[in-house]
Amino acid sequence: MGNPKPKPPASGGVPASESLWLPPHHGVELKRKGGLDKTVYWDVGEVVDFIFPRRYQPTYHRVACDFIRLVLDRDWVTKKDIREFLAGHGYSKSTLENKIIPKLVRFGLLKREREITAGLGKGRALILSESLTFSSYLERVAFAWNMLVSTGRKMKVKGGEV
Repeated sequence: MGNPKPKPPASGGVPASESLWLPPHHGVELKRKGGLDKTVYWDVGEVVDFIFPRRYQPTYHRVACDFIRLVLDRDWVTKKDIREFLAGHGYSKSTLENKIIPKLVRFGLLKREREITAGLGKGRALILSESLTFSSYLERVAFAWNMLVSTGRKMKVKGGEV
């Protein structure tokens, strides 16, 4: 007959592969980056710190920073470029291909495409390039919050409801 009220397994929280680290807006980490002032330049490491926090994932942070710099220096990156990158830096192929690249693609910093290759070779070649989806995504969330707060404040002044 089965259990009519099954108890779901305990959640371990948000998987690391899907989490974005946001330190306190008034905390030390953000102050070191120049705070929330939009005129202060953040380098690759400071942006990557939100995806692979240096404090919690130092190896992933270092690999991701070096890889993103490679992608930003070129129009696109192929499997051959990745092999050369790994050989030149001594990084683990597994770490890059199973942890770093998937999260950067999922978050929208990189765009993954496949190129149709001529001949009877294996599959289609991987091509990675930079993407602005990450900034568009966060801007959309921030804009929605801005609209909710602005509307709420205006309704409070008028005495209405949101």
